[in-house]
Amino acid sequence: MKRYISWTKTTLALLVAIIVSLPAGWIIAMLLTPVLWRLEPVLKMELAGHSGPADWLLWVIWVIVAAVLFFVLRLVFSSTEPKR
Repeated sequence: MKRYISWTKTTLALLVAIIVSLPAGWIIAMLLTPVLWRLEPVLKMELAGHSGPADWLLWVIWVIVAAVLFFVLRLVFSSTEPKR
């Protein structure tokens, strides 16, 4: 029974992390655009265009936000398990 509860909480954490990280990752990437413009000459690669970050950078930021959010949610869900 404990495995089933753990599996459902992990699945729930994954679903919430994916759904919440989509808009959160996009907002964070847009807020980072001025920083990316300043980093372009230093790194000598295109990080941001006229309307925001490069597509690959949006994906990288989304994956990072989703992973961090998943692990945080998993910790929160595991700390709320009933003690026997």
